[in-house]
Amino acid sequence: MAERANLVFHNKSIDGTAMKRLISRLIDHFGMAYTTHILDQVKTLGFQQATATSISLGIDDLLTIPSKGWLVQDAEQQSWILEKHHHYGNVHAVEKLRKSIEIWYSTSEYLRHEMNPNFRMTDPYNPVHIMSFSGARGNASQVHQLVGMRGLMSDPQGQMIDLPIQSNLREGLSLTEYIISCYGARKGVVDTAVRTSDAGYLTRRLIEVVQHIVVRRTNCGTIRGTFVRPQNGRVPERLFPKILIGRVLADDIYLGSRCIATRNQDIGVGLVNQFITFRTQPIAIRTPFTCRSMSWICRLCYGRSPTHGDLVELGEAVGIIADQSIGEPGTQLTLRTFHTGGVFTGGTAEHVRAPYNGKIKFNEGLVHPTRTRHGHPAFRCYLNLYVTIESEDILHNVNIPPKTFILVQNDQYVESEQVISEIRAGTSTLNFKEKVRKHIYSDSEGEMHWSTDVYHASEFIYGNVHLLPKASRLWILSGRPSKSSLVSFSLHKEQDQTTTRSLSFKQIEISNSSMINDQVKDQLLDSSIKKSSKSKKEHRIPNSSKLNRMGHCNHIYPAKRRFIGKEAKK
Repeated sequence: MAERANLVFHNKSIDGTAMKRLISRLIDHFGMAYTTHILDQVKTLGFQQATATSISLGIDDLLTIPSKGWLVQDAEQQSWILEKHHHYGNVHAVEKLRKSIEIWYSTSEYLRHEMNPNFRMTDPYNPVHIMSFSGARGNASQVHQLVGMRGLMSDPQGQMIDLPIQSNLREGLSLTEYIISCYGARKGVVDTAVRTSDAGYLTRRLIEVVQHIVVRRTNCGTIRGTFVRPQNGRVPERLFPKILIGRVLADDIYLGSRCIATRNQDIGVGLVNQFITFRTQPIAIRTPFTCRSMSWICRLCYGRSPTHGDLVELGEAVGIIADQSIGEPGTQLTLRTFHTGGVFTGGTAEHVRAPYNGKIKFNEGLVHPTRTRHGHPAFRCYLNLYVTIESEDILHNVNIPPKTFILVQNDQYVESEQVISEIRAGTSTLNFKEKVRKHIYSDSEGEMHWSTDVYHASEFIYGNVHLLPKASRLWILSGRPSKSSLVSFSLHKEQDQTTTRSLSFKQIEISNSSMINDQVKDQLLDSSIKKSSKSKKEHRIPNSSKLNRMGHCNHIYPAKRRFIGKEAKK
C-alpha cells in the first residue's frame, strides 16, 4: 500500500472517464478492500448532492445555438450549386447524393461541436448540459436533436434520405420533416422487438464454443511470443501502452548489456515508460494465441485481469467472460437505433473554419497540389502544418494534422467561418475511386462533327455509341432541319472538301432584294407540286438553275453557321 503523502489532491470536476481512472489508481494504491469502502462513500455523496440539487428540465433550458442560421444558409447555398451542376450534367447522380450527404452531415457535426461551448459560455449549470455531459442521462446526439438540428435520417432499408431535417425538437418539425422522422422512430421500435433475439442467439452460440476455456495452469511452458514495436508503423505510439500493460514478457529485454526485464514478468506502467524512453528492440509478449494448450489457457498467456489489475486467478472462466464481452455490445448496438431515432451517424470529413476575417498564410513547401474526392483543386499536407490567419491586430495559428486538404490559396483573404481545410476521418477513403458515366449535353441543335477519328463501341452493338480514342473537340453546327428531302452540299472538314447529304433548311438567305418575298418562299419551301388532278404528290429538290435565275442563294456552308465547341475526353 502506498503512502498518503504520494497522493495528489485534484480540485476539478470528475466525469465518467475521470472516474474510471480514479478507481484504477485507488486499486493500485490501496487494494480492492479499501477501494470498495471509498466507492461506497462516493455513491452516498452522489445521492446526497443529487437530492439537494433536484435537477428538473424546462423548455427554457433548451438553448438553441446562435450560429445555426448562417450554417444552414451556407449549406443550402452549396446544395443549390450542387443541384445546378447536376442539372447541367457536370455531376453524376451518385456523386450528387454523396456530396449532399457530406454537406449536411458536416453542418450537423459542426453544430454538435458548437453545442458544448455554447452551454459553457451561456449557462454552465444548465440542467440539460449537466445531465448529458456527466453521463447521468442522455447523450450528445439526443441533446443535439433538441437544440441543434436532427440532420439526415435513414429510411427503413437503411438508405440515406438526402432531404435533411433542418429544424430541431425545440423549434418544432414541419409536416414533411415529421413524416421523415417517422421512418426512424418506427424502425427503432421494430428493431427493438425483432433484432434483440438475434443478439441473444449470438451470445448463446458463442457460449457453446468457448464455455470449456478455463484457466487451469500457471505456465504452459511455451517459448513463442508476439513481437510488438511502435516504430514499424503498425502500432501507433499512443496505443502502445494499452497493448503492453497487463501482458507477460515472452523473452528477456536487454538495454545494451543490462537486463531491464525478465521472461514471464508482467508489464506495468513503469516498464512501458522505459520501453518508450529507451526505444528498445521489438518486445515479445505472450498472448492467448501463443498458449500451447487448445482446450484451456494458462495464467501467464492470459495476463492480468481487468477486474483487480493482477494476474488472472486459477479456475477463472475466461471463455464465458469473452463471450459476454462480445454479446453485450451487440445488444446495445441493436437498441441504439431506438434511442437515436434513425439519425444518420456515419463518418465523413471534418471541416476547419476560419475564426475571423483575415489573410491566410502557410508554408507552400510543405503542401502539394492535388484534388479532393469530388475533383476540386486543393493542397494536401503530409506533415503537421501551421496555418496563420492575420487580421488587423490579431494573429491566430491553426494546427493542421497530416493528410489534410487545404482548400484555400496562400495569401488569400478569408472570411469568418469560411472552410479552410478538410480533415478526413480515415485514409482508406482517400484512394477510393468510383467509375461513373457522365453525359455532355449540347446547348443548341444541329449537326455534330469531331476533330478525330472515332470507332463504334463494341459493347453497344445495336446502339449509336462511338468512342473517342483520345482527347478531341466536338463541334455542333447550329441549324434547324425542315421536313423536305435530303440535299447534297460540300462540307469542309480539316481542310478537306467532302460531299455530304443532309436535310434542307427552312431559312435560306436571299441577297437579291428586288425579288418578291412571297414568290421566293413559294418556289423554295413548297415541297409538293401538283402535276395534274390524277397524279400523286411527290417531293423534289428545287432546281439550281431556277434559283440562279431568281437570285443568288447562299446554301448553308460551315462558314455561314455558328460553331459551338465542347471539350470531350474518353
